[in-house]
Amino acid sequence: MATPNTAAIIADITATRARLQQSVEGLVSQVHPEAIKGTIGDAATEAVEARVACAKALVVDEAGIRWDKIGTYAIVGAGVVISLLLLKGVGRLFRA
Repeated sequence: MATPNTAAIIADITATRARLQQSVEGLVSQVHPEAIKGTIGDAATEAVEARVACAKALVVDEAGIRWDKIGTYAIVGAGVVISLLLLKGVGRLFRA
């Protein structure tokens, strides 16, 4: 059984050390606070942009603004506000 020579062992150790150093540097760069802040900021920006695009798609299409949808949402919003005001008034009657 042949044993590796000293030069081969040293070369193997050097290569292993280089791979380990790259792995550690990569890990440090991933957990650095600036890297985390950038990752979270990018994810938040993408999420907000997606929500805005989704909301915009509800009232705008290729032809332009969909006034029928805007009118519907305005009527529903007004109905919710009026309902809340009525419930608040009814609640005052029962407390008195």
